[in-house]
Amino acid sequence: MKYKRYDREYEKVFTNEKVIKKRCKLEEISSFNNVPKDNTEYIGLLRETIGGMQKEVFDYMVKYMWLVRRFCYKGKRRKNLSANGIHMDGAFGVFMRNFVGFEGRLMLNTFGSGGKIAGYLDDFFPNFDEGNPFEEHYEYPYKNITLEHLILVYQMPERLDLLNDAENAKMSYTKFLDFVLNYISCYNEEHGEEYIFIFSSAFMPYIKFTKNYEATKTSSVRSRKKRVL
Repeated sequence: MKYKRYDREYEKVFTNEKVIKKRCKLEEISSFNNVPKDNTEYIGLLRETIGGMQKEVFDYMVKYMWLVRRFCYKGKRRKNLSANGIHMDGAFGVFMRNFVGFEGRLMLNTFGSGGKIAGYLDDFFPNFDEGNPFEEHYEYPYKNITLEHLILVYQMPERLDLLNDAENAKMSYTKFLDFVLNYISCYNEEHGEEYIFIFSSAFMPYIKFTKNYEATKTSSVRSRKKRVL
């Protein structure tokens, strides 16, 4: 799919200053027993902690996926996360539970839907299976964007282009939300309803890719056209 950059045609939803101040006033936030001592320290510690966790999550996800993609049974390799056939997936499940001692499905549902992050590994590392992450470092390819950015667009064919724009512009997560919402709104206006912005209380926001629009029980987000003054 050819990637087209759109100017902003739709109003911002997630970085609207009036909405932010109405829903959450920074001056009204404090920490329990004033520890950390102020919001600057509190926010800094949260950023440092979550950033460190995400680096660890990505590193372990790379190693885990490398290991499970090496599983062979009766001379055949299990290549995919699922749908490898009832006998192959069944053998892998027994192997994980009875011999390794862990539930494989739990690993992919930990840390914000690991399976969605794992879906990027072949894009990031074209020779993923030929290398060895226990002997060389498979480095997270971005410096300025987070795992939240990846999950938002994981279904989109042009996801790498969108992520590269976010990386180069150093877009925060909320700025990326508005950037992508404007992109899919402009795209749908030009090509028809192919993208839906899903905003669910059960899971973090993501873009649903479908060329055949179907009603969904999950809430969706739409942005209004900008008012021209």
